[in-house]
Amino acid sequence: MKFRSCKFELLGLEEGRWTILFIGDTEEMAVTEANRRLAQGKLKAVRVMAVRTVMNAFPTGTLVFEKTAPEVVKPSVLREAPDGTPLCSAPEDLYGRQSRRAIALILRDYLTRQQITPTELLHGATHLRRLQDTGAMLQAALHKAATVQSKVTGQNTRARIADLDRYVDVVAQKARDFQANSRKWSVPLNGGAAELSTAVERLVGPEGHDHAFYSLLTVRLSGIRTLGGKLEEVMRLATPETPWRLQEMLGGIAADLLRFSDVIQDLFGNQRCLSDFLIALIDLLRDPAAVAAKAEAESKVPTPMGLLARLLADDRLPEGREVLLEWLTTELASEHPLNRHDPKSEGSELTRVAVALTADGAIVGGEVVEQALAARRLIQRQQTLRGEGLHMIADSLKPN
Repeated sequence: MKFRSCKFELLGLEEGRWTILFIGDTEEMAVTEANRRLAQGKLKAVRVMAVRTVMNAFPTGTLVFEKTAPEVVKPSVLREAPDGTPLCSAPEDLYGRQSRRAIALILRDYLTRQQITPTELLHGATHLRRLQDTGAMLQAALHKAATVQSKVTGQNTRARIADLDRYVDVVAQKARDFQANSRKWSVPLNGGAAELSTAVERLVGPEGHDHAFYSLLTVRLSGIRTLGGKLEEVMRLATPETPWRLQEMLGGIAADLLRFSDVIQDLFGNQRCLSDFLIALIDLLRDPAAVAAKAEAESKVPTPMGLLARLLADDRLPEGREVLLEWLTTELASEHPLNRHDPKSEGSELTRVAVALTADGAIVGGEVVEQALAARRLIQRQQTLRGEGLHMIADSLKPN
């Protein structure tokens, strides 16, 4: 019997469903169209079927081409350099508090994917080599920082990038040197902070203590796969018996970890809405001893929130407190709805937050939080006016 006709149908897989997208007269034409559609990035897979129709019979189909879209790896998003990005004048400045804050913001998505902190990045030879191997990502991050810093130094951006790139090379070489030298050591990594510090000082002396201590902690934390787990480990090391200098160093790592939204989510758990989270955060900042006592009463074993609250109550986490205040002011002054489930309750939710802020007669966090509260009230007023169609009036409102 003779074929009445032969057509080539292109089918595309989108949202779990195959759909006929194109019918061509030749296989070459259908395959070309299949590759073109797949390259657009909307389809998960494509197929080309040769559909033959025979006289007095049902059409028959034969698969002649099939291709699956390659897995898309989401690129790390580089954030903008923060206001007040520190001016690094030497490689050692990269280890400072404000430098680590800038690194945490600019490389937040990359660090989250790697599950490491800025401190671990700067002291881990493997972490730094992995970042340097990305090439373009490191250069983009340096460009963001250099753009801010060059306005202070008077340099052009390219010259400033060259300086920062040189500082990164020095820090990376120092990490590699430590990695090579430490292979000869027999330092117990599972002991307490004071024990680790004593062993380090015996090996490298007081002048090399801090870098070696951070580097060995980086090795210790590398066995913990989550940022939340790392925070818990660091807080357990910061016991009341730990020397104050070591507590400050451990507090810096804890502060690094508190900058990650995943860590904050783990600490505070699922909250009904943003206003509930802000009130829980205000309670922690205003009376950490009460939060610690409540956590200890509710659980027979130490919890991350209980450990954090106890450290805050004993004033052993000053840098971490600054990070938590930064979370409070940032979220309070943002345009994120206080209750996305009930937009009409924004006014009452803001009143709840304001009452919590001034529960003891003084506003938690002082002037900077008061300014954030004023910014939120302005945003709420503008949204109300825009909802009434008064866009020009809303745009003309200024902070008091």
